[in-house]
Amino acid sequence: MTGTPNTPNSEHAQPDPTWLGEQIRQLRKLRQLSLQQLSAATGRSIGFLSQLERGKSQPSVSDLNKLATVLAVPYGVFFSQAPPHERGLVVRQAHRPVLHYAAGVSDALLSPGFASGLQLMLTRFAPGASSGPQTLSHGGDQGGMVLCGSLELWVDEQCHLLAAGDSFSFNSSRPHRYCNPGQEEAQVVWAYTVSV
Repeated sequence: MTGTPNTPNSEHAQPDPTWLGEQIRQLRKLRQLSLQQLSAATGRSIGFLSQLERGKSQPSVSDLNKLATVLAVPYGVFFSQAPPHERGLVVRQAHRPVLHYAAGVSDALLSPGFASGLQLMLTRFAPGASSGPQTLSHGGDQGGMVLCGSLELWVDEQCHLLAAGDSFSFNSSRPHRYCNPGQEEAQVVWAYTVSV
């Protein structure tokens, strides 16, 4: 997400420090940022950020704005809108955190939070959008299904053209990339394991 996130409105309660710290830590890991890098980007000390991630300190509104900008998420991600008995279990459609990337790609988090080793995402690809010219390779496994549109999936330099209803899975250490070759938006539900 680009620009300054919106500040909280009256419907947001102060987030639970332990829950908030865990969300910040998992988002930082998802973005592959060290505490040192987060400190440099936000202007806050490593000690403060470490305490924040452990639920030992409270951030200001300005801190959360900076964190949301650096971590590229909407400000509201830091305020759980789920009742306590649903936290970590259910994600309501209206409250999905959305991560925006360059070149017309966005991920909506379908999993309840960022801490689980299994993540579910709904990815939208604008026509022509791709993961970029470089192949990706990382730990874990991933799979998915094309909901609408088409997806070119490259694994080990072999191209697979997938249409709505087609599904796939592979080990994420295999070099891979993907793009939407069509003239309409493509939507893909992904499941992948991550190291947390």
